[in-house]
Amino acid sequence: MAVRKTVTGKTAGRRTTKKTPLKKSAENRTPPVSAAFRIFLLIVIIIAFFAVLPIIKNLRLNAKATETEQQQTEKPQAEKPVVTEQPEKKTQAEKPAPAAQTSAPPAQPSTPPAQPSAPPAQPSTPAAQTSAPPAQPSTPPVETRDRSIYLMQKSNMMLVKVNRKLNVSNTPLQDSVNALLAGPAPDEIMRDIESLVPEGSRLLSARVEGTTAVLDFNKEFRYNTRGSEGCAAQIKQIVWTATEFPNVRDVQFLIEGQKVDFLSEGVTIRSPISR
Repeated sequence: MAVRKTVTGKTAGRRTTKKTPLKKSAENRTPPVSAAFRIFLLIVIIIAFFAVLPIIKNLRLNAKATETEQQQTEKPQAEKPVVTEQPEKKTQAEKPAPAAQTSAPPAQPSTPPAQPSAPPAQPSTPAAQTSAPPAQPSTPPVETRDRSIYLMQKSNMMLVKVNRKLNVSNTPLQDSVNALLAGPAPDEIMRDIESLVPEGSRLLSARVEGTTAVLDFNKEFRYNTRGSEGCAAQIKQIVWTATEFPNVRDVQFLIEGQKVDFLSEGVTIRSPISR
């Protein structure tokens, strides 16, 4: 019986010794993480991700902006060699030219490439200017025709027929009367030829009715300083000048659009007057 007790005691001691390590291992284990903490940790990670996301986008946009700026700055640098090569080719082509032409190219490299293209355009403008004069002869020359007007000789107060080269127009009668109102030419004045039509006289209108030329003058046409003889002479000058046209036989005088009985004492102009 004693032996059994010892055995049992040993066995009991062994059992007790084996159980103690189990308790220590259980104590060393980490406590399990709760599910609520895991969810909280996940929410924190998600919030941090969305907070960092716009920062990442801004960094990408800044990187793209810097890339575009670098590309823009690199483009003109790549074009510079092309600009400098063009003037060099032109100078080589212009070397056999005279000294006046070779002195001009050194100033071209300092100017931009757009300016060398401008000088070729300048010769085109003189060409257009030189081509303009040939176009002038293409226009038909102004046609003129000899017309006869009548002035007065101072010595004998007789009518003198002189010629005027007048432009061809649709109003030849009016042109002839206006040439008469202009007076004698300088060479005619040297030959004592004059006009007795008062100065300041103007022809307001001229028309032909049947065989009568209706001529309307201003008021100054009535004021002749030579008296009745001067008025009679000026009427002759107008009538003979107007009747040079084959379709005109007499002249009806009007003053400011109205018929007048007398131009002066003894000179009637109420009815048409012929030669």
